[in-house]
Amino acid sequence: MNTKNSDVMKRGDERVERVDQKRQYATAVDIFENADELLLVADMPGVTLEEVNIHFEKNQLSLEGHCTCLPEEPEDPGFTYVRKFVMPGGVNADKISAELKKGVLTVHLPKHDSLRPRQIMVHAG
Repeated sequence: MNTKNSDVMKRGDERVERVDQKRQYATAVDIFENADELLLVADMPGVTLEEVNIHFEKNQLSLEGHCTCLPEEPEDPGFTYVRKFVMPGGVNADKISAELKKGVLTVHLPKHDSLRPRQIMVHAG
């Protein structure tokens, strides 16, 4: 498939949409929430650890991963996966962590203690 003239690139079962003409694609992301954290799972096949950039500033999370694994032509520089999210307040930025395994980027966004549910003890009076 010629991705230079296409709005959607298909790789296996994955579909990613072109963001702009610089061969940037918005990759699929699943977002989960539990009592302790928000969890983002992004598909970035072909991206290596050295090619991933994650930034968190003013409640905005930016994900970027450059892929050079499937060049259409020898001089082809590859393409970039990108996604940006405005996160709700209460993310503990100092404890954000991420891992990349087999083309899947997982980002853990822990909640501040003040946002975590807690059990209130009731005392006999």
